[in-house]
Amino acid sequence: MNLKRLSALTVALLIATVAGAQEIEELGGIPADEDRAVIEWADSLEYDPDEDTSTLSGNVVIAHQDIKLYCDRAVYDHEQESAVATGNPRVVNPETTITGEIIEAHFQDEVATIVGKVTVVTQRKQEKEAEQQEGTSEDGEPEKLEDYWEKKTTITCDKIVYEYAEDVKRATATGRVKAVQEDKTVYADKAVYEELKDLITLTGNVRVLTDKGDEFRSPKAVISVEEDWVRMEQVRGVGTRRPDEDEEASDEVPAAEEQPPPEQEQPAPEQPSPEGEEG
Repeated sequence: MNLKRLSALTVALLIATVAGAQEIEELGGIPADEDRAVIEWADSLEYDPDEDTSTLSGNVVIAHQDIKLYCDRAVYDHEQESAVATGNPRVVNPETTITGEIIEAHFQDEVATIVGKVTVVTQRKQEKEAEQQEGTSEDGEPEKLEDYWEKKTTITCDKIVYEYAEDVKRATATGRVKAVQEDKTVYADKAVYEELKDLITLTGNVRVLTDKGDEFRSPKAVISVEEDWVRMEQVRGVGTRRPDEDEEASDEVPAAEEQPPPEQEQPAPEQPSPEGEEG
């Protein structure tokens, strides 16, 4: 590697990871700047000075605010402060993971756009007050690991715009939206998940199917992820509720045992008349 190549890579790493920060945390450390993205790892990097871009490959991790972007390959634009990630890309924060085929992140605007077979999995940790409820141990810790978490919600769609600013935390899903919780499945044209409020607002051809077999249709529905309630407007419903297994067992009437047909008496055989007796 010649000196020019080495210098270009060095400049790329400095721009991508420190981006103008002024102070060093420690000798040999990375300068701190919370407003800029940090390349935490890449197996390799190629810097293009003409385009002012870096191509990162292999186990790429880019961190910004409280999210991390993982992928196999990313093109980082230093001037625009953006990255286009491909190859198993995903955006992760402490409670939500979003995957898709392509992720385009604009770090200055704190927005990530995910397209192509998008899946969102969110499961919030319980509040401290909830951890003290029945079922906790003497030291206040939940007895089971699942007691730390609320119900899991999975959303699939064609596209998501994820705004991750500290005071926003909002994911807008469009295109064949489907949201699944433990006891219901919801379909809609659009869904907006607000992490701070823990609410999902669905609009456009909303269908709610419960695990009991009921189906409701509405132009709009709001789901509370934390409290597990649903509010709908202008509702039309079809009730096809299925009984529980216990109810099904109690409602079954046992079939009567089949009895063999009663034996019919056979007529006595005709006795021959005495010889010489006239009829």
